[in-house]
Amino acid sequence: LLQALAWERGADPALKAAATAGDVDEAQAALLAALQPQTTGRESALGCGARTLWSLAAFPKEADLGKLLAQVSGLPAKARAGQKRATNKAPKTLAQRVEPLIRRLTTEDAEAPEPATSFALVASLELLALAGARLRPQQLWKMWRHSLSQVVRLIRTKSDEDGGVAGVGASTPPESWSHDDVSLGATKRGPQPHADVQLIERGELPFVAGVLFGDVAGSSELLKTGRKILARSLSENFDTDGTPRAEVIERLPLWLAPLIRASLIAKQFDAKLWTNDQERTLMSAVERSIPLCRPDGKSSLSNGLSLQPLPVLVAAAELFHLPEISPEGGYLHSVKRAIAGQPARRIRSDGVVTMPSNQSDWARFALLRSDWSVNADSVAVAHHRQFPQIDVTAAGKPLLHGDWTLELKLGDTVVELAEEWSCVCWQSDPDADYIELQMRGPGKLRVERIIMLSRRERFLLLADSIAGVNRERIEYRASLPLAEDILVRLDTPTREAQLTMKGFKARVFPLAVAQDRVHSSPHEFTATEQRLTLKQVAQGEGLFAPLLLDWHPDRTRAEVQWRSLTVTEDGRVITPDIAAGHRLKLGDLQLLIFRSLKSTGESRAVLGHHTNNETVIAKVDKKGDVDPILLVEPA
Repeated sequence: LLQALAWERGADPALKAAATAGDVDEAQAALLAALQPQTTGRESALGCGARTLWSLAAFPKEADLGKLLAQVSGLPAKARAGQKRATNKAPKTLAQRVEPLIRRLTTEDAEAPEPATSFALVASLELLALAGARLRPQQLWKMWRHSLSQVVRLIRTKSDEDGGVAGVGASTPPESWSHDDVSLGATKRGPQPHADVQLIERGELPFVAGVLFGDVAGSSELLKTGRKILARSLSENFDTDGTPRAEVIERLPLWLAPLIRASLIAKQFDAKLWTNDQERTLMSAVERSIPLCRPDGKSSLSNGLSLQPLPVLVAAAELFHLPEISPEGGYLHSVKRAIAGQPARRIRSDGVVTMPSNQSDWARFALLRSDWSVNADSVAVAHHRQFPQIDVTAAGKPLLHGDWTLELKLGDTVVELAEEWSCVCWQSDPDADYIELQMRGPGKLRVERIIMLSRRERFLLLADSIAGVNRERIEYRASLPLAEDILVRLDTPTREAQLTMKGFKARVFPLAVAQDRVHSSPHEFTATEQRLTLKQVAQGEGLFAPLLLDWHPDRTRAEVQWRSLTVTEDGRVITPDIAAGHRLKLGDLQLLIFRSLKSTGESRAVLGHHTNNETVIAKVDKKGDVDPILLVEPA
């Protein structure tokens, strides 16, 4: 093998001489020197296999290899119920610890007609990068030979699929894998791996292989190709402020994993990966991703995937030296303590005010958040599909998680919903975060979804506004998905729903539905262990359907009263299909919620408050004076 390899022009003379002579012992000595990292730091202290495990969820068939990597990396194993955690045995040397992993990774060298999975190859390269210089000479040679052959086989497979020819280790450098090869979704060759898996195969692996096999002919082309694809993925999937695109949110930790692993390798071996602008974008992406790690350590908007974003985020924070006094670094530290069962520790502020909320039209994503603590209230919403995805955390507890569905019927016609929503209003201030999403339908039909999270009063308003209907019967139905482990109780005398879990209680009020059950209503509000469902009907030009969720600890047992209000214009009462107002009194909190569905240019009056605004959300004091929390002008 050594004598058959071709070498880069600037290859290590000692390695080339050993290869020409076929002297494996001398080649091993040269490899040991080549694999010594150019920089030292905390990244080298990571257990072998820990970084590879960041991507395990993308390779469910590699669970057995994942268990072996966890053992080798020294990650603590979870004891089964009723079992005591195993006592620590006498520590083994590194060579002893990695021997089972080396056997597992290299046993298929001769027999397997297909190349190793990209997950196994990531593990092989990680072992070489982090432990290569500390392996026994025979182990190093076995891993180096195996990894090189698997890189060649994987690249040849991908090149054949793309009509190219690979030449790693040959006298002619490869022309395979142009940076145009990776794209989101399926390709013309039928079902393909997830795009984050393609990013590993066509971005991370070529770059890392180019670093570790830098003396072998063709490695410089691999390095350049991997760098291009990684850079392209960064620019296509993250906004300039680092906000991740909605399409990647549900697998965000799996997207970050190859970007951060490649960055750590580049730092360790002093290789160039990012431009200054690209590095700033990646750092911003990490900062935007940190608040999407829920206090329970799970990933927001993961759509049922079991993802653990904390390990990759912790490594990324260390890579970019995010201090614990920063909002992002402090929150990440608090999540680590919460998962470990330790009480939250007060993080000293650096005096820089960083808003915890953000929104991006380009990314079709928004995060509404009360503060940076682990007990914060937050709403993550992605609106790139027919149904917006929503992830609500209340007082640090997961409350809603999944698709916010919608069914709409006008007359005898079922409205076909558009494939995505656009953001038409975003407002963030010390009182509240507010976003309004819009979907245009046939004719003048407009559907707007309203989300307002109070920063101080611990309540959330979710509402749908239907407008532009041609005076028909409107049948509306929407549902919200509840997170796991929530107990649901429906109040008997009223239409209130209560959501409870250990140490937490939320109350839900359908403000457009009559409060008392003794009063008949064409509307219906139901709650099960899976979903909250609101049905409303109307006749006319529009409909307003608000739900308010409150979880303030001082109001869990407070007396409640809500009712619909009379709205007037120029002294005339107008119907709820033109403008609707509702009042909620919950303990000491009194709220006014008003929505104009059709503008005539005249001001409206509701509860004594005159307004030209399209939306008003306000507090009402004991004297009846209205103090606006949010005012939205008509478009």
